[in-house]
Amino acid sequence: MGVEEPEQEVQEVTPEERAPEEVTVGVDPRPRPYRDWRGMLTAASGLNLLAGVWLIVSPFVLDYESGDASWNAIACGALVALLAWVRTLGAYGAAWMSWIVVVIGTWLFLSGFWLTDSSAASWNSWLFGLIVALTALFSIDATEEARSGPG
Repeated sequence: MGVEEPEQEVQEVTPEERAPEEVTVGVDPRPRPYRDWRGMLTAASGLNLLAGVWLIVSPFVLDYESGDASWNAIACGALVALLAWVRTLGAYGAAWMSWIVVVIGTWLFLSGFWLTDSSAASWNSWLFGLIVALTALFSIDATEEARSGPG
């Protein structure tokens, strides 16, 4: 009476027959994981802002002996803090600012070898030179992530 045999073959239905092309959603065969590039950029710039503020006050906290080392840390810190602050406020596409911060961080690291006259000043220059340069590179990576896709 209308009951089908269990061993009877079922007709194969193609995806186009199930849902016509105008209804189906295109699927990217190589999906990219979602990354919060704005959060990454803001975090990296925020860390550089804090590092810049520390560099400004560090000669007074660590009692630098040389005026050259003090002014180097203060000037580098002020530039880093200013550029990081501008990036944090929303200059998301201005990767050139972060490249300047990478150069400042590299200078700060290298200046720790000859410009400083105490071990505290040297270690401060080396450590914060690396921190500043690396976080600026993360900021650049976030900018490139923003340019390469939606988000």
